[in-house]
Amino acid sequence: MVLLFTGCFNNKPKCDDEVVQLTLKSILDDEWVYIEYGLSEQSLKALKISLNGMDIRDLEAILSTDTIGILRAHLKPIFDLKDYANEVGYTSFSSFITQDSNDKKTSFCRASLKLTYPQMPDDMRENYARGTLKGIIFDGGEHEVQISYSAQFSDDKKQVFVELLDY
Repeated sequence: MVLLFTGCFNNKPKCDDEVVQLTLKSILDDEWVYIEYGLSEQSLKALKISLNGMDIRDLEAILSTDTIGILRAHLKPIFDLKDYANEVGYTSFSSFITQDSNDKKTSFCRASLKLTYPQMPDDMRENYARGTLKGIIFDGGEHEVQISYSAQFSDDKKQVFVELLDY
């Protein structure tokens, strides 16, 4: 009897399921994660100062009201940097851990996120504070960090919903 019912209780996606990883990568592509992990702390601070103390996510909220496109044109180098990081950055996940939970539908997970960047071409790099901004986005290299996320199937099990936690 126990074997008959075990399939009925497997309503959680696994932390390392391919569809979960693809969804997680899609979320990371939309966020500024590649910029925040790809710049040195000093460069992030310099970038924030140049944005008059605004966080990069604050900019996106403000830009949603920029119907004429003046702000977007002014901030083009920052958005170009995001596009570049999303385009050339290689993302991989490893060391998956499923955290204990009594939730019957949601998996709570931790994984190692590794970002790898090539060296930015010098002509492009010069557009960023005359080449003074530092970080692996510009210099090339790898950065590894632990991330937490949850994953849950839709009721019809045709989609998986993933949410970044502790970010």
